Amino acid sequence: MSAKTKLKRALSAIDDAATALRRARNDANPDAEFQIRKALSELDDAERDIKRAIREIPDV
Repeated sequence: MSAKTKLKRALSAIDDAATALRRARNDANPDAEFQIRKALSELDDAERDIKRAIREIPDV
């Protein structure tokens, strides 16, 4: 499996995790909601880094 494919799979996993966290946030207490927002922010950062890495990988 190529690095680009692995990174795209990681993006998909991040999207799935973010969706689950957004759903959980609706039912969470205030402290948990804060932790969920923090996790979503970290997932956004990871997504940006992976997208940047995908652009830097040369097509073979």
